[in-house]
Amino acid sequence: MPRGIATRNRIKQAALELFVAKGVLGTSVRDIAALAEIAEGGLYRHYASKEDLAWKLFSENYAALAKELHDLAKAKGDFASRLGAMIHRFCRFFDEEPLMFRFLLLTQHQELPKLRTKAGSPVQALHKLVVDAKKQSEIAVGDVDLVTAQILGLILQPATFMVYGLLAPDMRRVEAETVAACLKVVGLATTAVMSVLGVDLRKKVVGRK
Repeated sequence: MPRGIATRNRIKQAALELFVAKGVLGTSVRDIAALAEIAEGGLYRHYASKEDLAWKLFSENYAALAKELHDLAKAKGDFASRLGAMIHRFCRFFDEEPLMFRFLLLTQHQELPKLRTKAGSPVQALHKLVVDAKKQSEIAVGDVDLVTAQILGLILQPATFMVYGLLAPDMRRVEAETVAACLKVVGLATTAVMSVLGVDLRKKVVGRK
C-alpha cells in the first residue's frame, strides 16, 4: 500500500475512534495526529481541517451504505424479501462496523444538512421500496411517508438503544423480530418472511407470549 494511502487510513481510523469517544467538537487536530502517530501538519496534507475530515468520513460512508440499500430495494423479489434483505444488511453493518455505525448515528444531525440531495439516502431507499410496493398493490397503506417513518423507527431504535446500553448488543439477535414487526405495520403476516430468514418466527415471537 502506498505510504500516502496508509497514512490517510491511519488518520481516518484515529479520527473515527476519537469522534465516537469525545465527539467532533471535543476532539482536536492534535488528538487525531497523536493517535495516528503523525505530525499535526501531516494531517493537513490530506484534509483541510478537522471539520473537513469529519464531513468526508460521514458523507463517504453514508453514501456507501445508502447505495447498498438502494440496490437491495431495487433487487428482484417481493416487498417482504427486499425489506428483509435491507434489514439484514443494516443489522450486519451495526454488528460488523460498530464504530462507524456509532459515528454516523452521533453526527447525523450535524452533517446531514450539508448533503446536496437526500435522494441517495438510506431513508429514501426505504421510502422508494414502500412507494413501489404500494403502486404494485403488494401492500395496502395510506400515508407512505408515515409508514416509512414507522418502519425506520422499528429498525433504528433497537440499534440506538444498544448504542446507549439500554438493550443487549447484537442486532442479528433481534433481526427476525424486527422484520416481523415491520411487516405487521404494512399488514403482512409474520409468515411472509420465514423463508427469507430461514427461521420459525412463530417460535421466536409468539413463543414469548
